[in-house]
Amino acid sequence: MSSLKVQNATVQIGEKTLLDDVSITVTPGEVVTVLGPNGAGKSTLMKVISGERKPSSGSVILNDREDWRLEQQALMLGVLPQSSSLSFPFTVEEVVILGRIPCATDRTENLAIVEAALNEVDGLHLKDRQYTTLSGGERQRVHMARVLAQIWNELDFGKRYLLLDEPTSALDPAHQQLTLKMARKQAEKGVGVLVILHDLNLAARYSDRLVILKEGGIAAQGTPHEVLTVETVKAVFNVDVTISEHPAHHCPLVINN
Repeated sequence: MSSLKVQNATVQIGEKTLLDDVSITVTPGEVVTVLGPNGAGKSTLMKVISGERKPSSGSVILNDREDWRLEQQALMLGVLPQSSSLSFPFTVEEVVILGRIPCATDRTENLAIVEAALNEVDGLHLKDRQYTTLSGGERQRVHMARVLAQIWNELDFGKRYLLLDEPTSALDPAHQQLTLKMARKQAEKGVGVLVILHDLNLAARYSDRLVILKEGGIAAQGTPHEVLTVETVKAVFNVDVTISEHPAHHCPLVINN
């Protein structure tokens, strides 16, 4: 079965262990969210999966293989980093079409996909704006559209995966909801989605499975109901909470005491 699989990944820098024997699997059609306090290893895990950092030990297996050519991997793995920097006066359309560079499609199709991707993130009205004039939240949405455009097409050689590193951090509440609804929509299309979040309630509402990291290792892993317990939240985040059930969405609702 196709999947994105991290097997026993460890990252050490000198005496410090950033990631300690972590194993995670993301299957097509599900949203998996990684949670944890600052310094828990979340961004290191994302860098390992994306290929930005090589693990000291362990492996990352993408659709049953470790040896994909870079141009193939780029069509299967879309990565939205925690921050993206761009200082050239490109239009938003020009920024988003950069995501189509690995794709063997003509300009007409590429422009149609750019428009559709911007529409997904509620950014179509920004298409002709200069990127450098945008707010932080608008820039984040543009980069989301760029990543979506990159993995837009279904493939005959492998399933697609979307990696989102704190995608809601620069967004207002309405666009936080929009971004995670978009992630769920991608999962419904058969894309595997891995998200890093800080908000426990957003994670509970939009995720199929949660992975909680603490000090580089996995503290808990499972469904939101299995993972979000009073004991686990206290042990990992050092916060006293009450866990209820969301009256509308029937997922855990974490309330600070």
